[in-house]
Amino acid sequence: MFRQGEAVNDVAVKPANRVIQITDPHIGGRPDYQLLGLDTGRTLSEVLNAIRAQSKQPEVLVVTGDVSANGSEAAYHRFLNKMQGVASPWYWLPGNHDNARRMDIIAPKRRPEVVRVGNWRLLLLDTSVPGQICGGFSSAELARIEQLISTHADYPLMLMMHHQPVPVGSHWIDGHMLKEGRDAFVELVQRAENVRAIAWGHVHQQFDSELGHIGLHATPSTSVQFTPGSGPFAVDSEMPGYRWFDLRDDGSYETGVERVAIVEYSVDLASSGY
Repeated sequence: MFRQGEAVNDVAVKPANRVIQITDPHIGGRPDYQLLGLDTGRTLSEVLNAIRAQSKQPEVLVVTGDVSANGSEAAYHRFLNKMQGVASPWYWLPGNHDNARRMDIIAPKRRPEVVRVGNWRLLLLDTSVPGQICGGFSSAELARIEQLISTHADYPLMLMMHHQPVPVGSHWIDGHMLKEGRDAFVELVQRAENVRAIAWGHVHQQFDSELGHIGLHATPSTSVQFTPGSGPFAVDSEMPGYRWFDLRDDGSYETGVERVAIVEYSVDLASSGY
């Protein structure tokens, strides 16, 4: 479990609002779609079932990109059908495998700029660059992010995005991280005292670190996992999962990852790419 901010008194814990992050479902348009031998639709369903079984339900659920395998309309409709059983408000943002314009046409209210959770504000950032695996922010987008941070200066902020803004230690996937505007983005958030956490997907593995006053968190995929610390592409045997955040109004928070035990889990561990 990762704690950020003020020390938490375990005897009298302050009330917190829960946010769930799921990421990288890679849903295909056909029910028989598989990624490296894995039925990504089934593993997403099992992760969602595990979330629904928790005693503490989230105030908000956010899907941080690569919702689809190929940006097809059929894939998004399959995903939306699976999300019908989610009682909490939920939102999504695009990854490099997605078609952001198509997402907005199919579900125009699922991608707000700002989501309120108690005293916190979640900023949902689009790092996708059409036709590229790497992410980026244009100068205009960076100016917009700076304005959003300034507008919500009185609130603790969590920035949620698809691409990693810092290396996670896996050489091959760190070659496909946030590139255009990365240095300016990192400088911007470090100057902003109200930015308390950044959460992303893309890397298909858990990662927890800090950048000064900011907690940094990557979340396992609901589908295939990548091996932490790998040089070339490597598939991991870890199970799919999700991340929870308990956000307290004083700006502190706790976070952790839950894995889902899937009995029939078949993935090609010898694959050299996808």
